[in-house]
Amino acid sequence: MATIYYEPEGCNCDNKTEYDRAAINAACTQALSLASQGQTIGRDSYPHVYNDYEKFSFQYAQKPYLEFPILESGAFDDNESPGADRVVIGSISTDYSSAVFCAVITHDGSTKNGFTECKDDTVNTDGKGTWDTEKTQGKGREPGPGRDLLDRIDL
Repeated sequence: MATIYYEPEGCNCDNKTEYDRAAINAACTQALSLASQGQTIGRDSYPHVYNDYEKFSFQYAQKPYLEFPILESGAFDDNESPGADRVVIGSISTDYSSAVFCAVITHDGSTKNGFTECKDDTVNTDGKGTWDTEKTQGKGREPGPGRDLLDRIDL
């Protein structure tokens, strides 16, 4: 089982959709699992590199970033539409056993196929949406020193 650092208790995307920790974890770990096998799924080949054209501040993670659909049921399985929301992970270990949660992002409320960040209780407390950041005030588990990280991903 993969370890996802800075994983929030949940998030809210533009006051439309909420995701709990289980759904976020399912999407993040499936992205890591597929990437570790060099596989992608879906018409848009997920997971794929997220280029961060919006210039978000992923303060605890470094490139390369992976983008993967998140659904209320958890991870995307290619049997349904990927929807508007994605998880982004970075600082991926070379053995794909761990990564750092960057954000849940959404196409809802953005323009020109861009993204906006969803609000959570760890790294995106100023995201778009409502999430009670006072109740948990978490930072999730922080990575220890000595993790070897990928410097590129080819999928």
